[in-house]
Amino acid sequence: MIRVLAVNNYPTTERFEKLRKSLTENGAEVTSTSWVGAGASRFNEFDGVALSGAPDMVSEEDTQRKFTAEVDAIRDARVPVLGVCFGHQLIAHAFGSSVVREKENVLRFVKTTVLVRDHLFLDLPRNVMLLESRQEVVRKLPADFQLLARSETSPIAAMKHERRPLYGVQFHPERYTRDNFAGNRVIENFVNLLR
Repeated sequence: MIRVLAVNNYPTTERFEKLRKSLTENGAEVTSTSWVGAGASRFNEFDGVALSGAPDMVSEEDTQRKFTAEVDAIRDARVPVLGVCFGHQLIAHAFGSSVVREKENVLRFVKTTVLVRDHLFLDLPRNVMLLESRQEVVRKLPADFQLLARSETSPIAAMKHERRPLYGVQFHPERYTRDNFAGNRVIENFVNLLR
């Protein structure tokens, strides 16, 4: 069984539960922890780690201080990590890129163009609809990262470190519908990467 540590960056568990459930439904044995329990030694006890979204703003110094241990854990992790929305932004911050507030908040399914159709996007079409729910975006690709996808609202919709199995997605793959199912396939592909 694939063992995944799911890190809850939300102040409550309601929104986090969708990520945990999606990982479980795709074959992972999931252990949940709050961001307070995030550390590299904890990360490395598992086959992989998934970092949830959050209402906090990575562009704010208070948030950067609050999540220092998780950022350090991302840098030091020896196992694959998937960062979702806020988790994606934490990965970018951990590797020196800035996260900026957008004029327009996004909360809808957006057309996303897949540029690299392996890794998280294996067997998905070039264009998919994925749900974005965010106020901030990663300004530019961090050094040593590859752009995997862009959307009509986020120039860096998905990225991967070139030498390490660190993945970030600006969208919420755990929030999918019967008509827009691609997000579930992204989660399935991440779990399969851990086999």
